Amino acid sequence: MKTLLLHLSACLLIISQAYAQDTLNKQKDRQNRYPKRAAQIGFIPPLSTNGLESGKVSNRFSLNALGSYAAALDGVEMSGLFNIEKDYVDGVQFAGIVNSVGNELEGAQFAGITNIVGGNVHGSQFGGIANVVGKGMKGAQFAGIANLVGQDIRGVQIAGIANIANAVTGPQIAGIVNIAGRIKGAQIGLINIAQDIDGPQIGLISLSPNGYRRFEVWASDALHANVAFKMGGNRQFYNIFALGATVPTTNRNRWGYGYGIGTNQPIGKRVQLSLEAISYQIHEENTTWDQLNMLNQARFSFIFPIRNRMAFTLTPTFNVQVSRLEVAEGIGSEWVGWSVYDHLTDNGTRVRMWPGATVGLQF
Repeated sequence: MKTLLLHLSACLLIISQAYAQDTLNKQKDRQNRYPKRAAQIGFIPPLSTNGLESGKVSNRFSLNALGSYAAALDGVEMSGLFNIEKDYVDGVQFAGIVNSVGNELEGAQFAGITNIVGGNVHGSQFGGIANVVGKGMKGAQFAGIANLVGQDIRGVQIAGIANIANAVTGPQIAGIVNIAGRIKGAQIGLINIAQDIDGPQIGLISLSPNGYRRFEVWASDALHANVAFKMGGNRQFYNIFALGATVPTTNRNRWGYGYGIGTNQPIGKRVQLSLEAISYQIHEENTTWDQLNMLNQARFSFIFPIRNRMAFTLTPTFNVQVSRLEVAEGIGSEWVGWSVYDHLTDNGTRVRMWPGATVGLQF
């Protein structure tokens, strides 16, 4: 154990020294690229203290009413509208509309609308609408609308609408869609798309060509015949789209569509356990779609492989009926002949609970 710790410590030391040396080499290289100016005060290029030499120098401090243009930045830059560096930034940019860097950024960007970097980024971007990185990134992106990284990102992407990257080590969190070629981390959004993912995809729809996909049919007490499709990036987290119906009778037909989530784990050499939750909207004779009539189901599914991808499923369930549907016998039709809880609330909502079971086949 002591030897292992020594090896790990040595590896970390080598890595940190290599990173420090790489950073030092970059800093030395930058020191020789452009003359350094201690400060620049300006209105809009070339109306500044640097005048026509703006594109030939690097500023340590730059303060501008509307905008700034320089060869590079080695410090802090603030402008009412825009900041443009044709080469690199080693520091922090603040702009009311846009920050633009031709090559690499080490530091942070804050913009009311957009941050754009043509090369690599080591740091953070905060954009009111979008952040764009042409190559790779180590750090974090936060945007009101979208984050885009042309190559790989090690860090986090958080956006109101979309995150896009070639490969991600870390989480992607978006209000609508996350897209990545390869991801080692989590995708959290309404729609998640990845070629390969090592981690959960949490959302309404999760797509991965190499992901978890199962088709299942089963019989149960509440809805006699059921069919479902389960899909996700992997077995850690998947979405469930289900349909179910009772055997038609002369009195009433009942059917429902449901959406759920689940996770699957092996509990032995062959047997698997899926923990799932599905919520159905139930439609019965003479009901309208806006009437509350739901079946909520917790499922503990034991999966016994038979051959290839076919398996037998045995699933204890716990059911919660929530209904305001008026039927001949009162509020909420009785679906089974037993229950452990049956209560009509003051606002006219029937809540019934009962244990049940299903048997089925999974493909």
